[in-house]
Amino acid sequence: MREAAARVASTELPELKEFTLLVVAMSDDELLELNQTSLGHNWLTDVITFEIERSNESLEAEIYISVDRAKENAQRFKQDFELELVHLVVHGVLHLAGYDDKNEAKKKRMRIRERWYLAELRPS
Repeated sequence: MREAAARVASTELPELKEFTLLVVAMSDDELLELNQTSLGHNWLTDVITFEIERSNESLEAEIYISVDRAKENAQRFKQDFELELVHLVVHGVLHLAGYDDKNEAKKKRMRIRERWYLAELRPS
């Protein structure tokens, strides 16, 4: 996951000299509570990204991942659980780089970029 975050950040946020990222694994219930209390959303999600502090040259952020959703996604898409965790980290860092998935066109653009990174990061 560290390599994935570093690769996305170095490509998408080349101006950064310092990038600090905390990735926290949680259950569905824990992430739902965070989603409700922090964002006012009352639904399950697989990943939430928070930008803690940003300057022109540094970024500190946190990515919260539902392990339950990651397991379910891995089964549904017939992929390795570890790769799904990497996918969620890539997704979170892309949000930090300004990618958005709030409408279909933006979601499609983000998915294309996610797939590109996953292909680059997949072991041979």
